[in-house]
Amino acid sequence: MLIAPVAAGNAEPAVAFLTEWVLDAGADAREYLADHTGDGGASLIAVRDDRVIGIVCLLWESAYPGFRDQGIPLVHQLCVAESHRRQGLATRLMDAAEALARDRGVSTLGITVGLFSAYGPAQRLYAQHGYVPDGRGACQGQRPLAHGTRVTMDDDLIMWLTKDLAW
Repeated sequence: MLIAPVAAGNAEPAVAFLTEWVLDAGADAREYLADHTGDGGASLIAVRDDRVIGIVCLLWESAYPGFRDQGIPLVHQLCVAESHRRQGLATRLMDAAEALARDRGVSTLGITVGLFSAYGPAQRLYAQHGYVPDGRGACQGQRPLAHGTRVTMDDDLIMWLTKDLAW
């Protein structure tokens, strides 16, 4: 298995993976990928037998004020094809993303995770990888939730996490 940056030569297989595993039907995978490459971010794909089986995408500047104001880049997407899960691939992609961030001089990296049971494996992975809550509690998107707030349990109910990348 190979982990490589998304570039012109492998962009179309990355787009196909995003379309199949990550994005809603109406989303434009090419536009999504363009936002996560070049100056604004980076994307790494895991390839096995000439097929993309996983992706991790970073944004060097997060839209979340709690990260943006502190210069904390965001791991915006981590996805592994279902048939390749629970084989350590997400860990390898996270390690590669963290190494890429370190190479850019990043000292703290951020990520989000959903709060309901479907995100259980990601919650465990991020905790095992050393990511901790940023102290703002549960959020609906970028908005921290106050005590007593009623919300719908959906993909927008998240926790923002950070990891100190210093050696």
